[in-house]
Amino acid sequence: MNQLPTTAVLLAAGRGKRLRPHTDHTPKPLLPVNGRPTLDYVLQATAQAGIQNVCLVTHHLAQQVEDYVGDGAAWGLTAVCCRQPEMLGTAHALQTAVRAYPELFSRERPFLLSATDYILPPTYLADLVQAYQQNGTDMTISLKELPLADIIGRSSVQFAEDCRIVRIIEKPTPDQIANPFTASLTFVLPGAVLAELDAIRPSPRGEFEIQDVINRLLAAGLTASGLVQATPREWSPQLDG
Repeated sequence: MNQLPTTAVLLAAGRGKRLRPHTDHTPKPLLPVNGRPTLDYVLQATAQAGIQNVCLVTHHLAQQVEDYVGDGAAWGLTAVCCRQPEMLGTAHALQTAVRAYPELFSRERPFLLSATDYILPPTYLADLVQAYQQNGTDMTISLKELPLADIIGRSSVQFAEDCRIVRIIEKPTPDQIANPFTASLTFVLPGAVLAELDAIRPSPRGEFEIQDVINRLLAAGLTASGLVQATPREWSPQLDG
């Protein structure tokens, strides 16, 4: 049975350009839904997953996020923050967290990595951690099912015959989409990821992407499985209130 993660890296750096002007003065993770910032939902789900330590990676309007989270005690967590100096992608954000707080990471223990713009149900991350514990693979990836046409511009997940994941294709072409599953930006990842961060190169979009790191590990023989979960809502003005 796999060890359980005790650390989570939460990605809270984004500009939220699609949500302007709402994000001009409020960072995307703090946009309210039913009177609660979306980040509150994520932190609640993180605590319910048994996580003890949280590192939030910030950038846009970083001080607001950092002030809101504080030391994490409001959620029963121990929280720290680090600022991503440039928006260079998800793998670069993780690398920023690892360099700022190496004591939170171990080659022997997995960790959780998640975006913070989802409105997560309380058990969403706990369900993913439970699947990781039970499935015996090195990585577990949250999947959502979408119409094939909607996967263009997202990611396409490729499976082996035993249903394990063999590759994640970012921004796939139509001929690369063989099933309706795409990867959410929510993973349980092994400590082996840490050794790969310095070796990655920018994608064609100029970003250092965590999917590239995952694909490197898969090519090296590590294993990954997916858990199909209900598509988490994202913030919209209609949900504010």
